[in-house]
Formats: sequence, structure tokens, C-alpha cells
Amino acid sequence: MRKRNHVIPVRLNAKELRYLEEQVKKCGFSREEYLRTLIMGAEVHAKPCEHHTDLLRKIAGLCNNANQLAHVANASGTASQETLREMLRISRDAWQIVKEEW
Repeated sequence: MRKRNHVIPVRLNAKELRYLEEQVKKCGFSREEYLRTLIMGAEVHAKPCEHHTDLLRKIAGLCNNANQLAHVANASGTASQETLREMLRISRDAWQIVKEEW
């Protein structure tokens, strides 16, 4: 048995339909799922770009490296010049990745 057995026809003009289709395409939902989500009061966001997952993985890796350097600096009580240069390199690499791939 169907869980959703109530049908509500909706009439739209060409402009409204075009807008609805654009929003549906952006979020990756079906029209029905998109409308149900809005009706339930949730915010609908555009689905992430194709390369979004890869970008997040790269940034997470760089952040892990920076965190390891910070952990060593906290344990020893000081940060060497080499550690500071490495932290700066990591932050520049992260920024470069975001600029190139975002």
C-alpha cells in the first residue's frame, strides 16, 4: 500500500514551471520530493559540485597535517622555524586548492 495516497494537482504558468524546474535541478531532488521538503519547512540547498567531495578531502588532509604540527609544538612548548614554515606552506596550499577548484 502506498504511504502517500493524496494527490494535489497544482497549476503553474510557464514562468513558474521554469523556476520550479531550475530549483529541482539545482538540488537534485524530484519535483515531488522538492515540494514535500518545502512543505515540511526544511531549507533546500543546491547539491554540491562534482568536485566538492574531492576538495573537502584535500583540505581535510592539509588540516590534519597542520594539526599534527600544532600537536608537536604544544607538546614541546615551542615551534621551530621549520614547523612555522611548514604551517604557512600548508595554509598557502589549502588556499591555492580552494582558489583553483572552487
